[in-house]
Amino acid sequence: MSTTKSALTRANIDYYIFIPAILFILGLAIPIGMNPGAAEALAGDLIAAITRGLGWLYLIGALAVFLFLLWLALGPYGRIRLGRPQDKPDFSKFNWLAMMFCAGMGSSIMNYAFAEPIYFMQGPALGFKAGSNQAAEYALMYSFFHWGIIAYGIYLLPAIPIAYMVFVKRANLFRLSEAFVGVLGDKAYGPVGKIIDVLVILGIIGGTATTLGLSVPVLSTLFSGTFGVPNTFGLQVFVLALWTAIFTWSVYQGLSKGIQVLSRINVLLALALLAFVFLTGPTLFILDLTTDSLGLLATNFFRMALWTDPIDKSGYPQAWTIFYWAWWLAYAPMVGLFTARISKGRTIRELILYAMVYGSVGSWVFFAVWGGYSIFAQTTGALDLSSILAANGMPATILAAVQAQPLGKIFMFLFLILFMVFTATTMDSSAYVLASMSSRRLDADEEPSRLNRITWAVILGITAIAMLMMGGLKAVQSSSIVLATPLVFLMALLVVSLMRMLKADYGIAVCTRHFVLQPSGEVAEAPASEAQPLSSLQPIPAH
Repeated sequence: MSTTKSALTRANIDYYIFIPAILFILGLAIPIGMNPGAAEALAGDLIAAITRGLGWLYLIGALAVFLFLLWLALGPYGRIRLGRPQDKPDFSKFNWLAMMFCAGMGSSIMNYAFAEPIYFMQGPALGFKAGSNQAAEYALMYSFFHWGIIAYGIYLLPAIPIAYMVFVKRANLFRLSEAFVGVLGDKAYGPVGKIIDVLVILGIIGGTATTLGLSVPVLSTLFSGTFGVPNTFGLQVFVLALWTAIFTWSVYQGLSKGIQVLSRINVLLALALLAFVFLTGPTLFILDLTTDSLGLLATNFFRMALWTDPIDKSGYPQAWTIFYWAWWLAYAPMVGLFTARISKGRTIRELILYAMVYGSVGSWVFFAVWGGYSIFAQTTGALDLSSILAANGMPATILAAVQAQPLGKIFMFLFLILFMVFTATTMDSSAYVLASMSSRRLDADEEPSRLNRITWAVILGITAIAMLMMGGLKAVQSSSIVLATPLVFLMALLVVSLMRMLKADYGIAVCTRHFVLQPSGEVAEAPASEAQPLSSLQPIPAH
């Protein structure tokens, strides 16, 4: 045990978080692996109970988060800079947004961009007839809604208080528990804070399993179609091993040399493939459908945000909207922590508005182009994706849509590369956040130790391969949504904690145009040329 502690100390690992997290992971993974079918059925029943019984809470909570962040961004607190006056952003706006987008959406958006509108045509919302023109017209609108501003609002809520604690109040821990200091006080550094952080680690592990559970079948299908090899279990293990190697290299290189580079390559390649489909496909139809869908989104936004379908009981909002909000919530601690880490020097307003606007537009472009192509192919009879989806599932549907593109083999190969890199950028972000959370001490400009980062990358890879071999990936995927339920209440506490900290530090001084908070605690008006709100705060002592 002493040897283990010594190794963890050299890696700057807090074993009071690391060891319990590993034990909990094993405690969940072993029973799931021993009986994956029963575990998946149990998790499915729990998800159904949660979406039925707490669906209204998810809908109201998600909309409240969006409205709160909008108020925060456009109000006086939006001028607060996440850092000291001399702090400049570590990354250009393009790289900053690229890393944020890749961490938050990952390969999931590639899973759904071609296929989700077809799902919505088969089982439409709002009482429309399956396969009707109305179902087709509203399909893209719902993808815009699910992958838009509310999703990014859920992601951003943890990011702001964490970034405030680390870059403004100079805390030397990088954990979600830090964000609760405004509510818990010193208890955030005790057993209560440790419990919060261990639960978050479990949620991140489950979230990555969700990504892999969706992505492994698709990628192995693409590998099989591209290289003409059988789609076997061995191929799926090879895919996972290759992924693990890619994101382990990325997280080893760190933020600037690894994650930033991979995210930049990812976004540029994605833009190239999107442009190719847009220019060689039904360009005018895509433009018309996108314009129409944005209008429908604006018209129906609040209805969709609060629609529970209590009379017809179609189950659509429970199966899709509420499930999506729970899914984003399961990812929120990881994406929030990562977003906070890369947002030094940004104002609260800048963080919220840029992430919501550019993040949503980025997601909408994927669905507008690839989803628009799928709707065009289905409605014109060029390609019966609906029958393929019903008979063979999402991987075969994506493969059919990709193979139908001009220069099919070349496009499929590049799509395969993009899919792998997209997933790797989510996984390296997860490993980086896990390493940050399990570090004993981490200053604002300090990265977790390489040994710590590699350790978590290997743990993620081994866990995923083990669950794949035991058939438990789907059960872990479902369990992550169940584990996200307590986060609904933690999100409410985050709002209270953030507002207490802002009011304690600034009071009514935010009514002035520019302001600084002196080390003495007094608020003084700053020169008009200074947009940063804070001069300095004393660092919080290590705990």
